[in-house]
Amino acid sequence: MKKIFFLIFTLFFVISCSKNYYLKEENIVSEKTEKQKTILALWDSLTAWYWVEISENYPTKLEKKLLENNYNYKVINAWISWDTSSWLKSRVSLYLDQNPEIVIIVIWWNDGLRWLPTTELESNILSIIESFPAGTKIVLWGMDIPINLWLKYRNDFKNVYKNISKQKNDIYFLPYFLEGVWWVASLNISDMIHPNSAWYDIIVQNLYDFLIKNDVLIK
Repeated sequence: MKKIFFLIFTLFFVISCSKNYYLKEENIVSEKTEKQKTILALWDSLTAWYWVEISENYPTKLEKKLLENNYNYKVINAWISWDTSSWLKSRVSLYLDQNPEIVIIVIWWNDGLRWLPTTELESNILSIIESFPAGTKIVLWGMDIPINLWLKYRNDFKNVYKNISKQKNDIYFLPYFLEGVWWVASLNISDMIHPNSAWYDIIVQNLYDFLIKNDVLIK
């Protein structure tokens, strides 16, 4: 009889401990999910995974790097091929319910190829920035256009990003997104426009270093 009571007690104790253990694990998972913050990456096909695996694009690699360094962020890849500043402005409201803590804005090539007036480009980007609520950390990455385009237009284009950073002194500004990767054959696919996986590695490291240096991330 004592053996039976002992077995019953032991079984009850094991079940109780197991239940508490799993409840504790569920709470840890739930707490981690609740605390996870969001980064929204806005751009065109260069943000996507054109001719590379989905796991190799820069938002995916950025999320992996952040998690590896104990920054609990998910990175949403909000890309559309051939995107322009006006298209992005027209749809930015669709992303507001994601409640991103950080928004990364890179918009350039398709506007430049269309010779969009730089005053309009500046107005569109300002509108995109102002669409997000106060407290959202905005990272604006400056861009350039090919040197074979009209020099004055090229200079005006580059200055758009600098002008915005002066008007919006609460945003985080990187002068040039393609630093170290533009027109490097080993970092591009055959069209010399779209990136390969190694290109994305460099961009992610550049961005990660900037976010750390400027205390943009929180744990």
